[in-house]
Amino acid sequence: MRKKEKFYSVIVVSGATTSSREFAVSRRFLYRASIAALFLLLVSGAAIFDYLTTASEHHTLNKLKAEVIEKDHLISSLSKRVAMLDTSIRRMEIYTDRILVASGLKSPLALKEVGSGGPVEFRGEDIAQNTVQSPEISPDLMNQTARLGTKSRELEKTLKYVHSVIDKQKIRFSHTPSIWPTRGYLTDPFGSRRHPITGKRDFHHGLDIATQLGNKVIAPANGLVLCAEKRAYYGNLIIIDHGYGFTTRYGHLASFKVREGQRIKRGDVIGYVGSTGMSSAPHLHYEVRVFGKPRNPLNYMID
Repeated sequence: MRKKEKFYSVIVVSGATTSSREFAVSRRFLYRASIAALFLLLVSGAAIFDYLTTASEHHTLNKLKAEVIEKDHLISSLSKRVAMLDTSIRRMEIYTDRILVASGLKSPLALKEVGSGGPVEFRGEDIAQNTVQSPEISPDLMNQTARLGTKSRELEKTLKYVHSVIDKQKIRFSHTPSIWPTRGYLTDPFGSRRHPITGKRDFHHGLDIATQLGNKVIAPANGLVLCAEKRAYYGNLIIIDHGYGFTTRYGHLASFKVREGQRIKRGDVIGYVGSTGMSSAPHLHYEVRVFGKPRNPLNYMID
């Protein structure tokens, strides 16, 4: 026999009136209604979860887009800066070559000819246009950056070497006789002559500079006073060792302002013009010797 279905009575009573309504609901209906409600709850929950997930992913996507745009701008700016740096380093290489030639460290034949288009073989903006097209840091850009780093280090080493050489040249120049030891008239040049006192032909190892008695005699370069003493021919004589093979002599002085072993600098007063020794009138006898051999002092007077 078929089992009799159960029903449940639902009575709805109005609060305002005394009337009431009664509904009969079967057990099967309640069961199906519960399942439907549970299904609707699951569907609603899934929809809400999907919405929240989609909203979160959309936010993340917008953030990533903003980061990509920022990255593109950064790479573009980096590419332009690398291009400008490359151009600058190329110019620095040319200037470095010129400095090397000027300082005697490189042959002038090694300089690049500056023809049409200039010495730089490519322009920085051309590189920038090629690299900016790619939004990613390309291997070419990375290689170019590494190459520029190597070039800059090489330039730094070269310039440091040039600086040290120039410093040495400055030291050598400061020890090279290069100014007149006193002001006056050149009465007897370097070379063959007839001696003003003996009348015989001889070789004059220096210059005779006629000037007023007592005028200052100055050192034409830095050096060390080797002697300050009286000798038969030179009279009161000063000999200065300037280093690098240079020595200078100052004869016929009236008096000394320096002593043996004293270090002096270019422009220091070392004595005063006189007419001691074999001399007919006040003048300065001035010699320049290189490794002991007399040289024409006029070749070393640049002022």
